[in-house]
Amino acid sequence: MIQIDGPKRQVIIKFVDLMYAQEVLDATNGQAEYKLTNGEIYIVRVEMAGMGTKSVRIANLTPETKEEKIRAALTIIL
Repeated sequence: MIQIDGPKRQVIIKFVDLMYAQEVLDATNGQAEYKLTNGEIYIVRVEMAGMGTKSVRIANLTPETKEEKIRAALTIIL
């Protein structure tokens, strides 16, 4: 499940599998590049969030970021 919190500029991804969540964290080393449609590149943090060990937080994304782009980016990372 993906939850977008526009005002906080965060995306929370809830994983069913803890090992998969850990793989995402290991693959990103805690950060990832996010490229806007205008070519501007941001470095975003990827970290475990509260509510247990099955969540990964991706901070500082723009509110208009589509869920499909986040899914695609995470698929490429792994």
